[in-house]
Amino acid sequence: MYNDQLFAGGVHSVFLADWELLCRTPMVIRNGQQITYRDSASTKTRYHDLQLKWQSKDSQGFEVAALHYGYEIRGTHVDSYHFVPPSSIRGALRSWSIRHLIHPTLYPALSQPPKDDADGIADHKICLQKGLEKRNTGCELIASLFGLAADESEADMPSNAGRLHIETERFAGTGLRPVDVSGVSMTTADGPENVRREMAVRNPLDHITHASLAGGLHHFLEVRSGETIKVHLRIINPLDCDLGLVGLWVRELNDGMLRIGALSSIGRGRMEVQNQAYELWSRYNAPKLKGHSFLREEAESIRSNDILAGIWMRYAVPPETLPRFANYLKDFTGGCADVSQP
Repeated sequence: MYNDQLFAGGVHSVFLADWELLCRTPMVIRNGQQITYRDSASTKTRYHDLQLKWQSKDSQGFEVAALHYGYEIRGTHVDSYHFVPPSSIRGALRSWSIRHLIHPTLYPALSQPPKDDADGIADHKICLQKGLEKRNTGCELIASLFGLAADESEADMPSNAGRLHIETERFAGTGLRPVDVSGVSMTTADGPENVRREMAVRNPLDHITHASLAGGLHHFLEVRSGETIKVHLRIINPLDCDLGLVGLWVRELNDGMLRIGALSSIGRGRMEVQNQAYELWSRYNAPKLKGHSFLREEAESIRSNDILAGIWMRYAVPPETLPRFANYLKDFTGGCADVSQP
């Protein structure tokens, strides 16, 4: 177990973060599905009469990679909608944190090998144990926040699930079924309609000949720039370094160094934290953060129906104070010592 004291005193505090992210560039979140579009023009004029065939593969049409979507039941109807899965946000934050907080020799410690690779699993456990034994490697912080089930017998323990929980809201648009294709509107009679989309074409090149790869022409749907999504983060029993890390995530999102979704190498997924709000709720006898002086005790919450109101103390965390907590990351990542060798 990497830290058996994480929940030794139960849950005594919760840090809540609300982000509204603005898409500075188009964003691609695929779900592995292929749908079809058709060009009904009687001539060879490109993009003359386009129609998207939602969930219907047509031998006379062209396949396009679908944008991530889900379903809900409304009355007697099953409606589909686009949203950014929390796993995409979580994966982006985790990848950035590993690259910047973990010594490169310990990357294998956080990537479990296939179950049929007995030697790889043994090496992985050794590397992981060495990383967790030294606090300043960053492994303990990553495992604590994002979860780590290195031992299957401990997979259901609370601390292995990770202290960070992420939720996202669906895109809030309505009546946005047409898809933009190079300035031409592609109609669709069904499917999601809650976000502006466009269909892009990607043509990967051979890295040696610089010619188009065979079958390399890909059409895919993407969220258009200018759209916004709402993300809610919850950190249980937060540490000072957790707040500092959230501040770094915000900085990197705004700088374009932390991107969401696929195809970031060709400019997709740049976000901006357009709005942000933070609260810390804690029991009266909860351990105080070292940076407690940066907090501001307040009676009312931005969440008027919060179940913690009147039970726990509430502290507002001004966004500009988060970078001050970054200094506490040194306790977990100072030096990034190479512990891969005995």
